[in-house]
Amino acid sequence: MSSSTRDQAGAALPDPSRRALLAVAPAWLLSGAAGAAGAEADTPPLPALQRGLNLTHWFEYQRNRPVGAAEMQMLRSLGFDHVRIPIDPAVAGWSPARGGGLGFQSELDDAVAAALAAGLEVVIDLHWSPEAKARIEADGDAEEAVAGLWQQLAESFAGTPPRQLAFELCNEPQYYGRAAPRWPEVQRRYLQALRAAAPRHLVLLTAAQGSSFEALSRLALLPDRNVAYVFHDYDPFLFTHQGAAWLDERHTTAGLRSGIRYPATAQAGVAPGLAHAHPQAARELAKHLAGGWDAGVIRRRIDRAGDWARANQVRLLCNEFGVIRAHVDPASRYRWIADTRSALEANRIGWTLWDYCDIFGIVEDTPRRIEPAALAALGLDPAAGAR
Repeated sequence: MSSSTRDQAGAALPDPSRRALLAVAPAWLLSGAAGAAGAEADTPPLPALQRGLNLTHWFEYQRNRPVGAAEMQMLRSLGFDHVRIPIDPAVAGWSPARGGGLGFQSELDDAVAAALAAGLEVVIDLHWSPEAKARIEADGDAEEAVAGLWQQLAESFAGTPPRQLAFELCNEPQYYGRAAPRWPEVQRRYLQALRAAAPRHLVLLTAAQGSSFEALSRLALLPDRNVAYVFHDYDPFLFTHQGAAWLDERHTTAGLRSGIRYPATAQAGVAPGLAHAHPQAARELAKHLAGGWDAGVIRRRIDRAGDWARANQVRLLCNEFGVIRAHVDPASRYRWIADTRSALEANRIGWTLWDYCDIFGIVEDTPRRIEPAALAALGLDPAAGAR
């Protein structure tokens, strides 16, 4: 990818060169026992990963959302600098018992090549289904098999320049309750296996308990220069996931909700809907409303994450944030996205929106066209793609 700081449309874009990265976040390049000279020798130019999209349901679930080369070029022209490609090895026929390679490896290679050709950086994200994740987390042998899979994946992409490609070891590891102390060591083993084939690529690390910032703030950091830490932000959950039918009603009534607005002042005169009675519905709604959600609340929450990254001298990314489409009025949806994106950028935290063209997406289908309101909320120029 060109090291130019401008795309063909002339829009300013992050320069992934070492000088630019030092300007953005010197601590995560210079931390550790070695001084700046040692960091210069050990750290290659790494992906900027400042403004991105999750390309969901392409190599996971039903595999019904492929993204073509022309779309990749369009995304770059609009100002996105990277894409995160979630992959579920089980969909490709891989299992801890069978092992082997990925059945869709050649298609994945083509997808990565198309993104790189468009000038986009790529994150390869291991994105297990909840069921597969539960099985792996309950079986030490399965965890070791995943470590072997990471070595294979790293070998297959080791020839891609470190400035263009990053690896993410596990999307939203769970490890709740008594299992929580196990995740740091499992993640360390995954990283060690990957480093055998890709010693200089950027690797994204996270905490257990669904990649929450609260769990990340308690995570022991690893002594590796070429890592960044990630968290996900979907708060307030009752708003961002209202009407999500797959949610377990034992834990939340969000899936039963409709008509919840953002910011909190927009709720005045609008009574939220509830699909059916639930014993914790009133308590959960009251807690949500008491939060007073607005740009200031979001900014203070994101500032905590930024303060943590600065205090620990690490690079921090938010590679999932978003709002479901079907049950949210567009004005509320894009106000939340805009406020969250602005708070992340104010803290120099790179972001990756969830998602591009699925149920949290920002496109009008047939043909796909990103909604102008979405581009405005993301701080991008709606006219850039047309120039």
